Amino acid sequence: MLHSDDTYRHYLRQLPEFCDFTEEEFTKLTHDLSVKTYPKGQVLFDHGDPRQSFYYVIKGVVRLERQDETGNFSFINYVKAIKGFPYRGLYTDEDYPYTATALTAITIASVPMASFEAIVSLNPLVTRQVIRQMSQLLDRMENRLQKLVTSSATARVIQALSIFGTDMGEKAPEGDVLIPYPITLIELARLSGTTRETAGQVVNKLEAAGKLTYNKKRFRFEPNDLSI
Repeated sequence: MLHSDDTYRHYLRQLPEFCDFTEEEFTKLTHDLSVKTYPKGQVLFDHGDPRQSFYYVIKGVVRLERQDETGNFSFINYVKAIKGFPYRGLYTDEDYPYTATALTAITIASVPMASFEAIVSLNPLVTRQVIRQMSQLLDRMENRLQKLVTSSATARVIQALSIFGTDMGEKAPEGDVLIPYPITLIELARLSGTTRETAGQVVNKLEAAGKLTYNKKRFRFEPNDLSI
């Protein structure tokens, strides 16, 4: 379903990743703006496809995934609403470095990558913001790799839950974290590099210990208290 209109332009203009553009820059950037909705499971692009667009998630969550050369290890990241991607490969890569799939139903905006790169390079405020975004992503990825490289399947499942909290969680009034999107045990197993059965066993143990609730595929927990 296509929605390109001034309503979305006005909405995007107020957001952090767009508010530092000048009016002229923003007009040029969004000249070919496209806003579409996709169902869960829709592939936006595959690893190796020409890097043609910069995307911004308006609603829902996108999974970014790349496998190593052996096909045995997957690197997974999630982009929730009010976040853009891909920042990796700006000004250097011709192809997308990973596959992007709708983890939930999504509404997503896109602009031509060539326009995004050209206009960003002209505005020091936006350039600094992009560098800050890339720095934050690198920091998160390094921490994530350190935490997930463990032989303990239980520890990997717990770390994967923590990653869900970081990438998609919302702070509840009680102080714990709610993942407001439906997350299957298969997705948890996928991120933690284990089986659905093992992921389910860990979740059941955490629930029995009062450390977590999993209702209608939505997780809720205190990130600092995830242990068995």
